[in-house]
Amino acid sequence: MSRAATVLGLVTLTVLGAVGRPLPAAEPEAAPGEGRELFVARCSVCHSIDYMQMHARFGTRSLWESSVAKMRNAYKAPMSDAEAQQIIDYLERQYGPAAAGQRTTPSSSMSKTSVAPGLTAGGEPRSP
Repeated sequence: MSRAATVLGLVTLTVLGAVGRPLPAAEPEAAPGEGRELFVARCSVCHSIDYMQMHARFGTRSLWESSVAKMRNAYKAPMSDAEAQQIIDYLERQYGPAAAGQRTTPSSSMSKTSVAPGLTAGGEPRSP
């Protein structure tokens, strides 16, 4: 068998072997807006952007404030007080209920029986 035929055979097997396999999911990108670069620089080093998207439904300002405080205090995320406020502002604008066209009332943003752990029905963090 010639070298060209061997290469063609390997390419064919590779292409056919990939058919039917799902393509890897692309990592979501942070929403555009003021504070995006700081958010990416400080937050995406530890977790993916889809973390924000998962929490956006409940992303009230107080939730983002408590999340950023937890990242700074418990996990020692490297950011100044001013940077933390910029990140919170960005998260509220880009991943808050208003950004998704949602309100934080139980009747409009979630069913009364569907509440994320640690949150009240209005999307606010539960008191300890």
